[in-house]
Amino acid sequence: MDFPQYRKRFDNKSFYKVTSFTTFEEVQLVGKRFLIHLVHAKKYFEQLQIQDMLTSEMEMYQRSEESEFEEQFQAAKMFIENKNS
Repeated sequence: MDFPQYRKRFDNKSFYKVTSFTTFEEVQLVGKRFLIHLVHAKKYFEQLQIQDMLTSEMEMYQRSEESEFEEQFQAAKMFIENKNS
């Protein structure tokens, strides 16, 4: 499998950039706020989450495109920069 792989939640509230079988970045929309997470899957639950994302067999995760992730990532960065200024 080639990395990165891009996924999103079915409700478009989280966008993922899976960079390996054990790491991913998440841009999460909570209300009108954005959160950015970098996850290194050390716990079994986190490893299962990555497997679920990659197989896309569950309705929870859908395939996405790099442009979709980057759009959300840039919006999150702008939100964080504006919040801190």
